[in-house]
Amino acid sequence: MRFIPLALLAAGALTAQVALRPHPLDLRWLSVPDPVKTAMRSGYDYNDANYDSGNLIRVDPPGKAFSDPASEWVLFEAQGPGVLTSMWFTGKNKRGRPYIGGKFNFYFDGESAPSFSYGLPELFEDGKIIAAPLAERSHGGWVCYAPIYYAKSLKLTLTEHNDGFTHRKNGRGESIPHIYHQFSYQKLPQAVKSTRLGKTHFDVWRTDDRGKIETSESATVQLRGPGVLNDLRIKFAGEADDAPFRITADGGTAVDMKVSEFWGFSRKLRPEAKMQSLVLGVTDDGAYYCRFPMPFRKELRIETGSGARITTRLAKGWPGKERFYFRASRITDVTEHGRDIKILEASGRGHFVGTIIEVADKSMEGDDRFYIDGEAFPPSWHGTGTEDYFRCGWYFYGGPVTRPLYGMLDKLKPKIAYRFHLADRVNWTKSAVLGFEHGEKNEYMGPYKGVSFWYSEKP
Repeated sequence: MRFIPLALLAAGALTAQVALRPHPLDLRWLSVPDPVKTAMRSGYDYNDANYDSGNLIRVDPPGKAFSDPASEWVLFEAQGPGVLTSMWFTGKNKRGRPYIGGKFNFYFDGESAPSFSYGLPELFEDGKIIAAPLAERSHGGWVCYAPIYYAKSLKLTLTEHNDGFTHRKNGRGESIPHIYHQFSYQKLPQAVKSTRLGKTHFDVWRTDDRGKIETSESATVQLRGPGVLNDLRIKFAGEADDAPFRITADGGTAVDMKVSEFWGFSRKLRPEAKMQSLVLGVTDDGAYYCRFPMPFRKELRIETGSGARITTRLAKGWPGKERFYFRASRITDVTEHGRDIKILEASGRGHFVGTIIEVADKSMEGDDRFYIDGEAFPPSWHGTGTEDYFRCGWYFYGGPVTRPLYGMLDKLKPKIAYRFHLADRVNWTKSAVLGFEHGEKNEYMGPYKGVSFWYSEKP
């Protein structure tokens, strides 16, 4: 499917910034370095408590109460050139159910009146402006992955809400609306053209189908470079949970764990679990697949248990000026009072592209907080809750779900959830400390288990 570019690129300006590529939702770009920080604007509690809803930038016009049906809630403001890489909402209506409502307004480039307005939740559900799966209702929330560019500035507001949300008190005793929101975005280093919502075609994610497909019955496969492994499939003759799974690239260890650890769950212990995402999963007939691009210059080696059939697709050559190496790391940190649990700590250049985590219900109130390049609190990425990070809400209201970039695997506890990042990936140039509060104010004490996926400058 042909992609219609959303950005007006300067002549010869195909740089390392993924958002400036002709198709920013192509899996090929996952291994390409990007020095541009991804930030998140959310409604997290500014007093570091658990009142993460209703924390608006402001209410317009000044002095008007948020509960006034004529008020305008300002949810997001940013200076350009930039790109909005994802949106997520949830809320609660006066019947206590997940809810969003009102008119969602986009003010591009200093407009005095919005050039585009659309009802909620219809913008995420009816497919007329942004089709599924780029925009859809999740289990307990609403999510959008269409990249929306702005040349000078972007302001997002909600009007005609008609006081449909429940009210709650924040830590200061002030009444606030029960609406949660998250916007991930980047400030870009060069000019772009603002997206014309309602007149722009948004293409969906694309996998990398280049290269030669080969199948081996051996438990070890060696690939000669330079090249990019863009598709890996393993079919085991028997039980696979405890089978080893190792990948080395150019002498460095990319993966070293059990099959059940890398894919995030045990098929023996959780037979109803289902994960069939865009980049990682298990097919209905039991084949494990991985589409994370894995570049290497000299040699890539795959090792697993006996009785496995390994199928690879290798695109020869080293495309572009620079590629990072794929990595998968166990989450080994333990909960302690007074600090977030770390799902990844890294130095050097790199970027984070997703995680699979076992999460207890008592930990759900913990916010995702990603500290990039040594920044202090509050970090530029600060979420509103654990299930919110996984693009759902209200403790995964509606039960298990498997979608291209997020999901919750089955009905068992602890819950297992996944999220993968493409255009909204988290980049760093010096260091990263990525973590979650474990429950409100880090009060939950218990085990965390999972895996984080990322790319590193060095093998």
